[in-house]
Amino acid sequence: MGRQFRRASWVTSWAGDRSVQAGVAGASWSIAGTLARGLLPRSPLQQAVATSVVATAHYQLTATAWSALEALASKPGSRPSLRASMLVAGAAITGGVATSTATAQAANRSLPAAVAGTAGRFIAFAGLAGGAAAGWEELLQRRLGLRPGFDTTLVPAVATGAAVVGFSVALGARRAHRYGLVEPQRHAIRSADATTMIKAGGLGVASAVGLSALMVGEQLTARGLEHLGAKALGRNTGALGSLLAHGTVLGAMGAASAFGLKRITSVVERRDDIVEPAYPMPPTSPWVSAGPRSAMPFASMGKEGRRFVLMALTAHDITAATGEPAMDPVRVVGGYESTSDVAERARLTVQDMVDCGAFERNIICVGVPTGVGYFNYTVAEALEYLTGGNCATIVPQYALVPSALALGRTRDGEELTRLVLEGIRGRIEGLSPQSRPGVFVVGESLGANVALDIAMVPGGVSGMPLMAELGVAGGLYLGVPFRTELWNIWRANPEAVDPAGVLVRVSDPVLMPALPAGQGCHLMVIHD
Repeated sequence: MGRQFRRASWVTSWAGDRSVQAGVAGASWSIAGTLARGLLPRSPLQQAVATSVVATAHYQLTATAWSALEALASKPGSRPSLRASMLVAGAAITGGVATSTATAQAANRSLPAAVAGTAGRFIAFAGLAGGAAAGWEELLQRRLGLRPGFDTTLVPAVATGAAVVGFSVALGARRAHRYGLVEPQRHAIRSADATTMIKAGGLGVASAVGLSALMVGEQLTARGLEHLGAKALGRNTGALGSLLAHGTVLGAMGAASAFGLKRITSVVERRDDIVEPAYPMPPTSPWVSAGPRSAMPFASMGKEGRRFVLMALTAHDITAATGEPAMDPVRVVGGYESTSDVAERARLTVQDMVDCGAFERNIICVGVPTGVGYFNYTVAEALEYLTGGNCATIVPQYALVPSALALGRTRDGEELTRLVLEGIRGRIEGLSPQSRPGVFVVGESLGANVALDIAMVPGGVSGMPLMAELGVAGGLYLGVPFRTELWNIWRANPEAVDPAGVLVRVSDPVLMPALPAGQGCHLMVIHD
């Protein structure tokens, strides 16, 4: 009885579709990547949701991509032969890999190149998954005479995805060895109690069931659209009809996803606009943004910016801790919502520095924030204590959303920070040599990404020489992400972006080499 159910006609009709098999392979391939560690821990529920969303997206993209390839390999109203499927799969793999390789260098700076590279990888995998599905079908059903079912269609598809995962993990391990990131004594998971394991297992099963339901729903919708198309035309639409049906579903999912992401971003930004009970009013200090001498609106800098200016140390605080005379340090936040124009926001930030007295201090620290507009207050306070308040910390905001949602705004952040540095340089050049403050840059995590890539400008001077040209005497970059363009170039060829050797990488600040008196450097602290 179970065998009859397994071979039921609805199973044969659904699971026998090569687009479905390719999509299942794509979903299987994507799951391993969702388990990678991030900057923040994930609960089992968050992990289950992330895995489901990613797997669903990969299923739909891979299924649609293979439908497109099948349409290219077949005559109108028909399905491609095994030979045609293998030829188009080989062409897709070759072309996709070539496209991804050719655009790899430019992908970090060019959106079209990044899109082309991603599309190339998807097309290559779709070719691999669809070609494997055709091969499995030929072997299991035609050569061995097995009837279509889960064990002869979807199980091989999952095996295909798993094989690609194994290959990807091996490449990742090789890359980790190359970058010196392998630490045998360190484990990703130290312990897990029975409750956590049961919860994770239950959520995993629920995710699998939910993903299967979404896949079946997508296939039913696509089949329904394909049937309507065939009925309207009065003939079988073949592979082209499948492509149009899957493409329509993919387009609807894409539109819904784009709308959902926009809504989430909007909700997060509005949530960050709340005025916390602990910080209800603008500051009264004349040395910070939104204070009596500042024109920067208190409401423009988000929750983290408001905290930053209201938590500023005073001369009394510093003297109480150090026992030495001190002055009030300056804190300036270039509020993200002060204006939507990046150049104007930079101008307002520099003007606020003038209004708050930043150029009257010996040290100016440009603190590049994370996506949510946060700059590490312990870094700011350490600088203020060590200098006796004779410093100004400047935070130009390029977003007010968590870093994961701000990845697409880092170019704005680089431009904004570069313009602020140019404005600072212009002001300093008007001061007498003996009263010119030193300028430094500090960034953490996504802020480190933005801070380093300030120096990456196509054409002309770039890299560390550009930092020097902007008047930056040194910098501190904590937890530099791998996506940072300057880091990747420096890792492969240091002289290309740092001919003077001022960029230093350490795993701990205490390992920093001694420098001659008066010489600055740019220190990257790569931490876990």
